[in-house]
Amino acid sequence: MVTSLYPYGQGEAFVAAELESLACRFDRIELVPIFHDPDDVARPVAHPVDLGYSAQRWGVLRAWHVAGALLSGLARYRWRADLGFILRQRSKLENLTELVRTIYRARLFERFLASRARRGERVDVIYFYWLLPEILGALQFRAASGAAVRIVSRAHGGDLYEDRKAGGYAGLRHAILAGIDDVYCVSRHGRRYLAGAFPALAAKFHVARLGVHDPGRLNRGPSGGPLEIVSCSFVVPGKRLHLVVDAIACLLAADPALAVRWTHVGDGPLFDDLRAYARARLGARAQAVFKGYLTPAELRTLYREESFDVIVNVSDNEGIPVSLMEASAAGIPMVATDVGASAEIVNAANGVLIPADADVPTIAAALHRFADRRAAHACRHAARAWWEVRYDATVNYALFGRALGGPAHAAACAEAPDAEPACGSGAGAHASSRMRPCTRLHDGE
Repeated sequence: MVTSLYPYGQGEAFVAAELESLACRFDRIELVPIFHDPDDVARPVAHPVDLGYSAQRWGVLRAWHVAGALLSGLARYRWRADLGFILRQRSKLENLTELVRTIYRARLFERFLASRARRGERVDVIYFYWLLPEILGALQFRAASGAAVRIVSRAHGGDLYEDRKAGGYAGLRHAILAGIDDVYCVSRHGRRYLAGAFPALAAKFHVARLGVHDPGRLNRGPSGGPLEIVSCSFVVPGKRLHLVVDAIACLLAADPALAVRWTHVGDGPLFDDLRAYARARLGARAQAVFKGYLTPAELRTLYREESFDVIVNVSDNEGIPVSLMEASAAGIPMVATDVGASAEIVNAANGVLIPADADVPTIAAALHRFADRRAAHACRHAARAWWEVRYDATVNYALFGRALGGPAHAAACAEAPDAEPACGSGAGAHASSRMRPCTRLHDGE
């Protein structure tokens, strides 16, 4: 299982839940992070971790390894068609850099797999948690060695959508998708994107949703006091958390009787700037609480022990937000921008989906709907019911493990219900009775 950092760093926290399920299906799972900081302490895991690839890519001989891999990769891989495409585009430097990075990373990974094979280490499946350049190296290794190995990948957001790359180009993407056995997108939106871009390969693309565990007890919801808002994300520019501050200020200005308590979970490079902005922008009727980074288990505890009216996500792009899955599992209504696959979690039954470019008054108005707690009660039931239908980790990861087992199970899937009626409309109160947990993964439309 090839990860970005896991079990190092704080990212990819949701990998742990998936591993629990996969461990029940496979005799042995090895983790291969493509990067690790030698000063970091790995999170405890029950599986062996192979740092052989990460060490050659980031070790003291990095320059030597990279140069050698690039030169031999130029001779082994087909890249000229991509170069022709790049030279016709405006962002030549960014895209040439992407192409070069893809070639040397692929070749380094091919060498890594070859060295394992020489030691007699056999694998049945190479599973990439992200749509990475290293996949090309795995494909070349399989072709050169004749190894009977299945090569598959998940596809999320930043790794999937080419328009999020610096120059709008993902290195050797066609070669990767043409050779890989299956790609498991975490959303319908992602599958539609790939199928639209590569229609001849559409049969390889499936939907295998992520999931989160049952928190054990639903968020009880405030019975009085200030409007309780929570947000959960890294504090980076794309999360646009300053808009949450501005929306709270707008709420307070519009309703002199309102008080607000905002709790943010997560840290990042703009953490101190965000706290300073909130102090400067919000008055006495607003309280901002910054929890910093919490593990998934700690977040579940927070949702069990503290009361929240609504979670808000105003990102300018997403794959599919795990933070919204976690809130949905706890029965917390959601307000989110309509970016990426957020519309697959947030609907008129369990929250408010706002435009991707929503202005501050629009965000404020969406949040203000949950100040009427009686009217919002149906949203809480619908949020929980939607988690049961789509994002229960126990169901989703068990089925994904089955799909990883072989081509015969690659597209084990089933349709999920469409969005339910608006919360507080009356119909929303009946939404959960019409929803039933899926028994198989959803694939396609």
